[in-house]
Amino acid sequence: MYSGIVVKGEGVAKKFGFPTANIDCQLKKSTKVATGVFAAISTVEKKKYNSTLIILPKGDSYKFEIHFLDFVGDLYGKYLEVDLVQKVSEIERYDSEEELLEKIRHDVEMVKEVFSSRK
Repeated sequence: MYSGIVVKGEGVAKKFGFPTANIDCQLKKSTKVATGVFAAISTVEKKKYNSTLIILPKGDSYKFEIHFLDFVGDLYGKYLEVDLVQKVSEIERYDSEEELLEKIRHDVEMVKEVFSSRK
């Protein structure tokens, strides 16, 4: 499980129509963390939500971005916990925004499939 306070991100995913909650987990690169895109269960104010978790290396730590599949609202400043369910893909670099958007769409669909198969 990872947890932290939701902080302001760069707004890139939101621009593509997939807003994320960015959490500051205070983890350093010396801590072994699996990077990639994951199906995850996020908990905010004791409520659980299906979500997509992206863990990226960033500088000397990690960046945690959570896209909620079934939540709309303001999460800034709230405490959030996220539990990994299943890895769906690796982090990849793209030369164009169109390629990145297609990857995001594909990853979110993969996460939805994970949760639909769990019912």
